[in-house]
Amino acid sequence: MEQGKIHKPISVARGEVVGIGKFKIPRTEKFNYEIQLLSFLSIKESDDSFISTCIHLHIDGYGKTEEEADRNMMKNASFFLSQNFNKLSVKDAWDNLRDLFKSDDWSNELWTAYHEFQIQLSMQGYQMIDPVAELFSHLSQFVKREKELEIWAGELEKARNDLENRENQLEKDRIEMMGTVWVLANLISKMRLSGVV
Repeated sequence: MEQGKIHKPISVARGEVVGIGKFKIPRTEKFNYEIQLLSFLSIKESDDSFISTCIHLHIDGYGKTEEEADRNMMKNASFFLSQNFNKLSVKDAWDNLRDLFKSDDWSNELWTAYHEFQIQLSMQGYQMIDPVAELFSHLSQFVKREKELEIWAGELEKARNDLENRENQLEKDRIEMMGTVWVLANLISKMRLSGVV
């Protein structure tokens, strides 16, 4: 989230807007749904009390610092989405999101503040960076690397099993050879005893 000095304070019913941002709930094996970027406002209630509000989901997070409130809100949003799709049918879960995304008086106030913040950032020459896009680029590289490592792990496991099988075969061969040596030694012994050698 990029922030600059604001020309004029932007206020909503709950306090002064001190930041805006977007975040992404990643698609995982446990949460296999594609949710678009979600927008939020960071609101300062007092010097040591902040609220972070996801405009799309109407979900809040609280903290003594702006960052703490943002993290708390993202955690709450992630939990909500997980429960939304786990507890409801897929159709009802999407309908629930559709209802939450609709505008009402509260979200209109938040969107107006969000857009004003964007305008003031632009007027001051700031560009809002998208850490989500960068993060997902790194994440996709990580996932690719993880798959490569899984392939290597499989190949190493196969090689370990092959070595183990060869070791077992060598042990069997050694035992068999020792038995053959013992038999030959015994035969030679017996042959000596009988005077043949």
